[in-house]
Amino acid sequence: MPTKPAPPKLPAPPRQSRDTKPVEVSSSEFAGRFGHWAFEAQSTPIKVVNNKTGQVLGYFASAREFGEFVRLRDRLPRALYAWELDNEMLAELEKPLPENYPDLDHLMDE
Repeated sequence: MPTKPAPPKLPAPPRQSRDTKPVEVSSSEFAGRFGHWAFEAQSTPIKVVNNKTGQVLGYFASAREFGEFVRLRDRLPRALYAWELDNEMLAELEKPLPENYPDLDHLMDE
């Protein structure tokens, strides 16, 4: 039985440059024209601020940008509590520290 050809891949949306500044919009403008800002967020992040105080309430970004954020966040090192360490890590921590290497001391002389 012949296999179906794969569907054509859709082109990726244009990547925004790293120095793209978010478009600042008030919360009432954002709420009133959500559809417009959702479309706009596909090309540039949207910074939503409080109408009265000017305080930043949040950012609205495309699903692709959010996915990239999550991917990068998950690559960051994570600190663990002692009770979260697995047996392999505990065994590694129990090993004695290596001896000094006096034959390398001359590298520190200046």
